[in-house]
Amino acid sequence: MKDVRNGRMPWLIWLAKHTYAKKLCRGGRLVLKNDSGADLKHRNYLYLINHAGIMDPVLVSSVIPKHVRWVAGAYLFKTFFLKLVIGHGCTAIPMQQGRGNLSTLKTIKAALASGDNVGLFPEGTRTWDGDMVNLDYRALAKFIRFCNAPILFVSLEGAFAQQPRWADFKREGNVTVHVKSAIEADVIKQMDVADLENEIRAGLGFSNDQWKKTVSYSYPSSRRAEGIQRLLYMCPCCHAIDSIKAEGNTITCKSCGTEAVLDEMDDLKASQAPGKAIPFKTLHEWHVWEAGEVGNAEGFPEEKGVLLQTGDADDAGKLETISEDIRVHLDGTVLHVKCNDKASDNEISIPLADISSMVLNAKQTMELFCNDVLYRIRLLPDACSLKYHEFYTAFNTMNQ
Repeated sequence: MKDVRNGRMPWLIWLAKHTYAKKLCRGGRLVLKNDSGADLKHRNYLYLINHAGIMDPVLVSSVIPKHVRWVAGAYLFKTFFLKLVIGHGCTAIPMQQGRGNLSTLKTIKAALASGDNVGLFPEGTRTWDGDMVNLDYRALAKFIRFCNAPILFVSLEGAFAQQPRWADFKREGNVTVHVKSAIEADVIKQMDVADLENEIRAGLGFSNDQWKKTVSYSYPSSRRAEGIQRLLYMCPCCHAIDSIKAEGNTITCKSCGTEAVLDEMDDLKASQAPGKAIPFKTLHEWHVWEAGEVGNAEGFPEEKGVLLQTGDADDAGKLETISEDIRVHLDGTVLHVKCNDKASDNEISIPLADISSMVLNAKQTMELFCNDVLYRIRLLPDACSLKYHEFYTAFNTMNQ
């Protein structure tokens, strides 16, 4: 695959834009709002976008007239079919999440210089609660200066509301690809890094909780809370871990009986049932609280997983499957993965101190980089991988 495409639209993208994209846009369900004044048809830009869901590149590409080369997680290129479709068919640029990759940055710069659009989700992962994931704005500002290209700030409005990352079911509702503002390359060149960092914070920032107050928010569902245990792993009343369940629009702690209702505005309301009340009004508030508390846990109970793979952390090539029947247990500061199938009757113990980075991918999958080895650990679909990531983050913060 050539790294430089000179703005050409691949045939697969052309076909998708004239079929599936038209279906998405039918009836105003997906619209483009361009407040930036940018010439999206003839000029190329580095698109900086908040990341809500796996369909985000499809949503943006459906309404942007010129082809966008997306920067995608390297794990998507590890199977032949996805590499063929995403790499060759869509000309996406692979980037290993959680690790610096100078060659990828150079590829992005070369693509922009050749006349391509490049789409980037700076968070590197999808939001769990509708607010932006923390990111290194200073590093992003330096990267933008390195690219020497004009940038666009884009908000995906309604994408999270339509299908939160944790949800079992998609809701009905509209999505707007909002191109908010642009900064030209010559202006960027004259700005110092601190000023550019502030511009990025203002232009890129997005909160579903704040946005929904400004629009007629309508994403109805009778099962809107189901799947919430993937986000909410700690009860605010009894502090039990993995005790949250949801049915319909009701959220309940199996340990102490605390209940709340997720209403049509995706706010938390007190349940009519007797018992303790949730002390939060939004999912974001609950999530921020548990992320601050999880570091005090002594570990997590053992739970079942369905996949353990290993590979070279610096290679986007194939992975070796070690086991498809595992038990995962966090004991203090060591992550244990026991293989239960007869072919792999062994246990791997990974000290958190030896992990250089951890990222979360689709299907409750964790990617750990440890001593130049990549470990991919997949839990059951209804499990919560997020608690491991946030415990690891708290561990790193305490040991810096």
